[in-house]
Amino acid sequence: MILWLGGPFGVGKTTCAQRLVDTVPRARLHDPEALGWWLARTVGRVTGTRDYQELRVWRRGTVRSASWHARRVDLLVIPMTVLDDDHADELLGGLRARGHDVRHVTLHASDDVLRARIEADAVDPGARRWRLAQVDRWAEAAPRVASRGPVVTTDGRTPGQVADDVRRALEA
Repeated sequence: MILWLGGPFGVGKTTCAQRLVDTVPRARLHDPEALGWWLARTVGRVTGTRDYQELRVWRRGTVRSASWHARRVDLLVIPMTVLDDDHADELLGGLRARGHDVRHVTLHASDDVLRARIEADAVDPGARRWRLAQVDRWAEAAPRVASRGPVVTTDGRTPGQVADDVRRALEA
């Protein structure tokens, strides 16, 4: 199974994903951002594309690499927000076309809680300004993203509780 974990930037997707990988046997974390980072600095400079998700080569590469990794584990967890519906359809549909059971779960936080988490992030403080600038963009896309599968609210919950809720959503 592949769990695509979406939600606003700074909500705690990577923390939740790591908690799941630490507690679910034969689970692995897959971060397509590494490929995106490399492509943005190579192909993106040539094409002038600032957002690597706009690069078809990133979307195809993500499907290929996630598919390869998913065949070696019971659960592959991908913490990645994709706001563009066509891109999400290409990614999730591409994985399903390769025979994978793909589930999308969205993490949700209220606006005040989300902003407070972003401001308090000591792990990646360099991302603070960018994440805060994305809050309104997320708010516009949130209903569409949430329609892809279950939504888990993170307000007032520990990372362990959120991971447990995600696990229950996958079992439902």
